[in-house]
Amino acid sequence: MTFDKFTNIEAVLEERQEAIHQSVREITTEELKKVVRTNLSDFEGDPWQENFLRIVEEHPKGSFYHAVTSEGVVVLYSRDEDAGVWVLPGSGMGPLPDDAKSHVRRAIGSTDSNPKPIANPHQSVSESRNPKSTANKP
Repeated sequence: MTFDKFTNIEAVLEERQEAIHQSVREITTEELKKVVRTNLSDFEGDPWQENFLRIVEEHPKGSFYHAVTSEGVVVLYSRDEDAGVWVLPGSGMGPLPDDAKSHVRRAIGSTDSNPKPIANPHQSVSESRNPKSTANKP
């Protein structure tokens, strides 16, 4: 099989980064809930969906952001937890990678130089922030 067209991955990544910078905006919790219903409803039971919904519940007055790439990927981000998800409606979703979180932080003007590690969807927030917590030891 031959390839008729090769994709320049660096150009694609730059285009996505620019799309995030152009489209990112802070959204209210009500707007976020509507976006979640519209875009995450196909992923019931997905651990990353549940993790993001938990973040929304724990930070009802938090700072949430929404962006869309040129391919239609929806990016949802919580500045309070430095966590987010990407969603390609009807196709898939997953955790927002560190480089994408960095793009969102730069786009919103955040200067958080000590980002939090991505939360494991099977851990509580306190466990993910302090994995050596004595609360987890027998």
